[in-house]
Amino acid sequence: MLSCGKHRSAPLFSRLSPPGSAARSGRGGSVTAVPGTAAAQGTTSAAAGPAAFLHHGAGTPGDGMGMKAKILLGLTALVVAAATATSMQVPGASAATGNAGRTQLEPGSPNISAQASPSWQTNNTVWAIAQAKGVVYVGGQFTSVRPPGDPRGTGEVARSYLAAFSATTGALITSFHPAISGTTPGVYALTVSPDGKTLYAGGLFSHVGQAYRDNLAAFSTSTGALISTWAPTAAGKVNTIAPSPAGSEIYIGGAFNGLDQVSRTYAGAVTASGTLLPWAPVLNDAVTSIAVTPDDSQVLVGGYFQTINGVTQNAAGGVDPVTGTTTERWGANVVPWNPPSCISSVKDIVISGSTAYIAAEGTGGGCFDGDFAVRLSATGDQLAWQNACLGATQALVVINGWLYKGSHAHDCAYAPGGFPQADNSAGEEIAHHLLDQSPANGTLGHWTPNTNATLLGPRVMATDGSRLFLGGDFTTVNDVPQQGFAIFGPGPDLAKPGPPPAPTVTSTSAGVASVTFSAVSTPDVGTLSYEIYRSGRGAPVATVTATSWPWALPVLHYREAGLRPGSTYTFRVRVSDGTRVSAKSLASAPVTIASKSPAHSYQWTVLHGKPSFYWLLDQRSGRVAADSTSHHFNGVYEPGTTQGVAGPVPGSGQTATAFNGATGLVYSAAGVTSPATFSIEAWFRTSTDTGGKIIGFGNRRTAESSQYDRQLYMMNDGQLVFGVQANSLETIETPHVYNDGQWHYVVATFNSAAGSDNMALYIDGHLIGTRAAGPARSYAGYWRVGGDDLAGWNLDPWKQNSQGTTEPISYYFGGSIGDVAVYPYALSAAQVAAHYAANALSH
Repeated sequence: MLSCGKHRSAPLFSRLSPPGSAARSGRGGSVTAVPGTAAAQGTTSAAAGPAAFLHHGAGTPGDGMGMKAKILLGLTALVVAAATATSMQVPGASAATGNAGRTQLEPGSPNISAQASPSWQTNNTVWAIAQAKGVVYVGGQFTSVRPPGDPRGTGEVARSYLAAFSATTGALITSFHPAISGTTPGVYALTVSPDGKTLYAGGLFSHVGQAYRDNLAAFSTSTGALISTWAPTAAGKVNTIAPSPAGSEIYIGGAFNGLDQVSRTYAGAVTASGTLLPWAPVLNDAVTSIAVTPDDSQVLVGGYFQTINGVTQNAAGGVDPVTGTTTERWGANVVPWNPPSCISSVKDIVISGSTAYIAAEGTGGGCFDGDFAVRLSATGDQLAWQNACLGATQALVVINGWLYKGSHAHDCAYAPGGFPQADNSAGEEIAHHLLDQSPANGTLGHWTPNTNATLLGPRVMATDGSRLFLGGDFTTVNDVPQQGFAIFGPGPDLAKPGPPPAPTVTSTSAGVASVTFSAVSTPDVGTLSYEIYRSGRGAPVATVTATSWPWALPVLHYREAGLRPGSTYTFRVRVSDGTRVSAKSLASAPVTIASKSPAHSYQWTVLHGKPSFYWLLDQRSGRVAADSTSHHFNGVYEPGTTQGVAGPVPGSGQTATAFNGATGLVYSAAGVTSPATFSIEAWFRTSTDTGGKIIGFGNRRTAESSQYDRQLYMMNDGQLVFGVQANSLETIETPHVYNDGQWHYVVATFNSAAGSDNMALYIDGHLIGTRAAGPARSYAGYWRVGGDDLAGWNLDPWKQNSQGTTEPISYYFGGSIGDVAVYPYALSAAQVAAHYAANALSH
């Protein structure tokens, strides 16, 4: 059953728009993307980087769409902050230290390599894997195997649906060659007895060699011979086999209606000698996975069913291990069943200690097809966490304290540490088929190798405790040909990290060079170190660290002070994962060190620009957010704000306001007509992974607005979006993330005058992108800082979701905000640069 098809009309979780994985053009209108362009005043070197994402949509949010909850949870998932980390050099210091804003999740020790080891491969799908005594057994629909690197049809060696390879070298075990046959043969279930002596196989077949076997067989792992005394029969396909901890009971599940000619509805059990047991849970549809608890207290079943022993319980549950007719109390009913729009099922169950990890697959709107964890207890099994990745989870395995999963995850926007929906240049969704997670909470780690997919990609995982064995319908691993089967050995990897792009360097203060560059990612290490080199010096001048994912790359800053004014330098960057070091980046353009610092303070510079209002948000008490201009356009603090937190302007003594991400809000006391031409300016700092609106215009003071635009908001992964409602949704989206726990400066400008590039977005003084947009709609309302509605801001490539891809989990921003100003005109690039430079000690 395929999952997450493009006909999904009302998914349980909304998707976000693409991160910086592939540049895309806007939909309609004239578009000018200006990646990595520096708009800083003074001598500047510019570096190319990912293009801004520019969107032109047809939606009309805020017109009769109704209220939406401020925080979209939809699950009892345990959400853990997992924002990307960035490091910034302490002003004036000569060496940088790491500073992580998000939860850092490094693979266990020893970790699993993200590079596949050489191994033989198959000519068709692998559905089952088991291992014992240094041998890996694989079953599936293949009819031959071939050496690593050989293309299909070359070096093929006949193996009918079952083969064995060395766990360490991946070489074919030539002595194991059972001849399995049948009408539509295939091996879909494999397991090894706890003592390692017996391999049990199930599937669709009628013979092993000349011996009759009705979909079940057992082999000696010592000799490879068929065990003649174990010959139970299954009246239908066998999908899963699981022994009890002692090996005395063999539990079997599938699409059969009987075992040994006795009625069994999709599940039954036999002894190690093949005798039918009374274990007979009553299920109303097929079973795909069975797992037995280590204490032998219950048997978990998963599959396509909706009832267990007459109890409505979709896709997963537990029963007693003796008769199977006692249904365990199950507090983890998270797999929905809403046919025909949603059909959800469970594809795999693994147990580690007292926790079961369960893989779900769903097709249709409102479905769940991530994975979840269940705490097993004699008093009732309860949900521990739920990971909301969309993408048909097929297989799970626990290795070295980490949970690895195979899926075609394409949208993890609502999963901690996750990524939004993205399309490649061909318009196809980008899928991450291999990921790792924290078993404690489901947060995504940094293991990100990949396969392709004939249908879904990975189908089965297994381990010997130090290696990960993978089977499925893939034909490549990490873009290298490898069909059906792969081995990922113990880490670390041998590949070097790639170098970052050339840094951008500016000098706007006397004796100071400000170095900016994009982070990179590796497929198995999250926290990387970046050595910064200045021309004329062999050793690095500083090292900064940052945590990144392929889908969430922070922008890093380094400030080097004490340089000789008038001197000229270039800068380069080199990356280390702790074991290997990249080549150095290309050199920046030469930068001449300034001899003078900005003459005026940041506050003076802003006021000199004559804003409509300027809220420092530096009050330490009271409800009035005073306007620093002469216009007296004050704001009002709502509950959920904390005044007097550290501010964005070093050396000024000025404070800022923290917003709680749920109710925190500052709104303008007076209403105005939405400006036709404007600039929005603010400083923010956050490590949130639930997004939220930083500032926007809406038609209500406190309740969620029904009309809203002219807004800056953060997506769950830390990307920023500037959007206005013209004839359609007009947005500019950053390719990088900014939820790194550092202060960032943002400016968004809109000019009502017709012409190209009348909409622009700047971050930290750099122009992210521009686009052409029609006049913004006019209505009366209020400026709001910290949150408001975002329903309808759908940048989803499919345009078929009930919730927009860029709608964050929270519409309210969790973090600190300061120095908010709105101008009645569009600030120029030079003005933006001058304002950023005036906060001289911040960069």
